[in-house]
Amino acid sequence: MNSHYAPSAQIPLKLPARGINYVFIVLVTSVVYDFVTNLDDELDYLLGSRMTLAKGLFLGSRYTPFAICALHARLLLSPSIEGCPGLTESNILLLGILLLCAECIFVLRTYALWNCDRRVRIALLVLYLALFCGMVILVLECGLKLKTTEFTPGCYSPSSIPTNLILAPYILLLLLEIEVVGLTLYRMIIYYRTTRCRLLTLMAQYNVGYILAGLLFTLINIVAICFVPGDYGPVLEASQIMAQGLLASRMQLDLWKLNRHSPLVAPTTYSTEYDQTDLEFELSQRASVVPSANVQ
Repeated sequence: MNSHYAPSAQIPLKLPARGINYVFIVLVTSVVYDFVTNLDDELDYLLGSRMTLAKGLFLGSRYTPFAICALHARLLLSPSIEGCPGLTESNILLLGILLLCAECIFVLRTYALWNCDRRVRIALLVLYLALFCGMVILVLECGLKLKTTEFTPGCYSPSSIPTNLILAPYILLLLLEIEVVGLTLYRMIIYYRTTRCRLLTLMAQYNVGYILAGLLFTLINIVAICFVPGDYGPVLEASQIMAQGLLASRMQLDLWKLNRHSPLVAPTTYSTEYDQTDLEFELSQRASVVPSANVQ
């Protein structure tokens, strides 16, 4: 969240330290508010479900923001600049872990939506692995850069990482999210044409709002990296990654509540850690039957 890198520009726009602190306060407030308002459902989910890959990713998306906020507070309150490189590198690493966990939840969600189709798995895996490699390279490059960077009190630094290196992972992220949105909307349209369910119900069921919001955040970030100079880029990037984590964890909780409140629906035949929700199974069952004119 600190200015450890910045996009190149002819006319830099400096964001005051107070402005960065205001953004930090907003992020902390959002994380704590979301946690408190969903605590009951979260405890039910954590205590009432078995440990799976999806649950592990939820834990990473849900609680990494708290570690990032605590680390940022430590950066601001650091009495000396000797520990700044290690703290800043840890901050970048946690942001990368949070982004990868959140995107993996969206990927697994889409994979389950397509009944664990092999072609969909390959298509999603290729882009996700490309994003993973891009993030690893970015974190390593930032770590090398920070070893020779001069810091000021508060662990601020005027040094920058080349824009192309920052932009590459976000382009891969954008491609992955476009693929997730496209596959989700295509599946939703197929079910709608077959079952004639209400479109808004389907959109809520497939959590299109969460996926589109993540795509919008990524687009805004790419625009900021390319066209917004100075210290605004890193602040927007950190804010976007925190928002991705909140979106992914909220979507996971919504799916859990939907599954728990649909006891009358038969269980899915795809018993894996990427299972569909019960309502998705109902839609797929209805889709296997020729719909009548009275189906809504």
